[in-house]
Amino acid sequence: MKKLVLLALALGFAMVAHAQYPFVSITQINQPIDLANCNDTSMVYGDTVKTVGVVVTDGGLSEVASGSVIGGLRPFIFLVDTANGGAPGPYKGLEMMAIYENAQGAFQANSLATQLFAGDIIEVTGYISAFENSNQLTTLDANSIVIVGSASAPNSTVVPVSDLNDQNRVNNVQDGNQWEGSFVELQNVTVTNVIPFGNGRVSFDVADGSGNVLNVSDRFLAQKTSAHQVVNPNSPAGANGTGSFVAPVPGTFYNSLKGVIRQSGNGCTGGGGRGFEINPFDDSHYNVGFAPPFISEVDRDPVVPNANQDVDIVATITDLDGSVDSVAIGWAADTSLSTLAFPVFNMPLALGSVDEYEFSIPKQANGTIVRYYIYAEDNEGNVSYYPNKPFSQPEPNYEFYTVRNNGLTIADVQFSLAGNGESPYLGKTVTVKGVVTASTKPHDLGYVYIQDTASGPYTGISLVGNPNLANLFRNEWIEVSGDVQENFGFTQIAVSNVTRLNTYNTIQPLSIDPSDSAAYANGEWEKYESMLVKFENPNGGKIYITNPDVNFGDYMVGTDPNFGINKSARVLAGRQSSSAASSLWVQLVTDSVYETTDGAMFVGPIETSDTMNMDAVVGVLSYGFSNYRLLPRANDDFIGLNVELDSAARANPFSVEEVVSVARVEVYPNPASEWFKVTSAGHTNMSADIYDLNGRVILSSNSSNGEELEVNVSGLTNGIYLMRILDRDGNVLSTQKVIVRK
Repeated sequence: MKKLVLLALALGFAMVAHAQYPFVSITQINQPIDLANCNDTSMVYGDTVKTVGVVVTDGGLSEVASGSVIGGLRPFIFLVDTANGGAPGPYKGLEMMAIYENAQGAFQANSLATQLFAGDIIEVTGYISAFENSNQLTTLDANSIVIVGSASAPNSTVVPVSDLNDQNRVNNVQDGNQWEGSFVELQNVTVTNVIPFGNGRVSFDVADGSGNVLNVSDRFLAQKTSAHQVVNPNSPAGANGTGSFVAPVPGTFYNSLKGVIRQSGNGCTGGGGRGFEINPFDDSHYNVGFAPPFISEVDRDPVVPNANQDVDIVATITDLDGSVDSVAIGWAADTSLSTLAFPVFNMPLALGSVDEYEFSIPKQANGTIVRYYIYAEDNEGNVSYYPNKPFSQPEPNYEFYTVRNNGLTIADVQFSLAGNGESPYLGKTVTVKGVVTASTKPHDLGYVYIQDTASGPYTGISLVGNPNLANLFRNEWIEVSGDVQENFGFTQIAVSNVTRLNTYNTIQPLSIDPSDSAAYANGEWEKYESMLVKFENPNGGKIYITNPDVNFGDYMVGTDPNFGINKSARVLAGRQSSSAASSLWVQLVTDSVYETTDGAMFVGPIETSDTMNMDAVVGVLSYGFSNYRLLPRANDDFIGLNVELDSAARANPFSVEEVVSVARVEVYPNPASEWFKVTSAGHTNMSADIYDLNGRVILSSNSSNGEELEVNVSGLTNGIYLMRILDRDGNVLSTQKVIVRK
């Protein structure tokens, strides 16, 4: 009874606290300031309000992952105004972001949000903001959502594509703004382009009969592919479930498409987004009229041929509403040819198969680039291509491979002839060699990159996904095998095997002018992705911090202190999360909050200032969120900085020459929950000290069996620590970052 009374009192206090905020209807929230002049900002933007709405999208369907929210889910629920029984209409839809900042300053999902169902009537207290020009109501605290009734699940309303976007996918804000946040139906649209992107996600464009284009996006489970692991605890797919969406083929005709409308600002409202877009939230929202042949399971064997090997291309091709009439393959070993000029050959059915087609491309000379595409037509004359070809594009896209007698280079994996920059070996297993330019060791980036000793472009790559990567030291020459992935446009190898070749080298950074805006704008920095580079003034002068904070930990440097964002380059440090992968050994950060947010920094933060300048800054060039940014590895990557950095933090990272000459030290598993095991060939009776992030020794351990040291960390809390390993004479063998994770 006492607990119930306390709960009632807590809820009562919350209701009293929320009572101070004015009631504003959803329709009122959506009223723009000056739509005639392209200002679609809500008239109550920035205000904290109470409103009432009918739930349109079940809470369990939201599938937006977020590393900055406890639990990894950022729930989005769409509501409709309760006026006229929750019937759809202009300005009546609204997106609710159901997170709040808890007492510890961390973002937390509202526990009730994922338990809501379509038709629930809820009262919400929150503040009005916008993301990409789309209005959002963000909950204020844990008690911001209250169910006050129920109604029938809201219906959709038919809206022409022309009310939303034009033929260039630019938003029609005057007519479309009224449907933002609303549940709508599009009719008689055709898929014009399929757009796969990071982590197996996919969106696609559709056009009406007049060519007006709208993107179909994947905010909900309905459009998550099998590569997506659900993050919503109340997902109908189950706690360990995945998506099941299969992307359509360009040319697929939908009788209708339903979903909620969001805005990704462009056109007169500013921004470089996709315009208005539709987000289906149920399988029934995709009403297919007819579809071209479906080309899937395309395979190439061998993936990397030598000059003595033919290459077999195999594909499964089916037709959902008819039959496959013909299949052909176009290929050429002449890179000067347009794909329209490729010789085309019949691609026959494999012997004994009803849907598997095959063709063998003859062997080619070493170094030859071979391009190819597949074409299929059904009994109704509908056609499809692999790779997907936008509906209005005359020439086919293509896959390609390079003939290599001595195996692939990193440049082969990174260099792309495709306009989207994707690796030609995406999804394939490859083996490459490279020198470690960044490692997870102390005073280093915390992530592993390797680079070819060749000095040309495209020679760096990120390595992920294998615990043995944590044992690597900077400057080691290694060989890795793994699957090539694209993580939102950033190429990486998910490593299955790593071999140390016991050879060492030093990669010199490539000099880049951070104010070369033309090269940046023309995509020329793509070839330096994952390479070790140096931002410096080509004329020998200083570079300056031109903007000390451009959000999310980025700051900017340029060759003139007065240069703006368009003539400066981004630098990032102090953040490690699902959306940021920078060093925790760099003091120079945009905000001291990063000392303990998005990873605990190993060095004391110094906030960036536009009074700072330097001779150069070195780091790995990374790509994410549509921008390139430099990732310094440690304080000593800043050369000639006019601010004194921590001298201890400026020490060189433990290189192979420093450590291997004494011992090879292995610490495993890492992370660990109970025990770390430490081994070092030729050393016995080792000891280890574990330090917290304040530099205090919190645990010491000695080996009991002479050759292997076991460190019991069962009494430590989750977190990042430093382990210093000493030989029996007290000499330091290694210092390593270790992670305790229960």
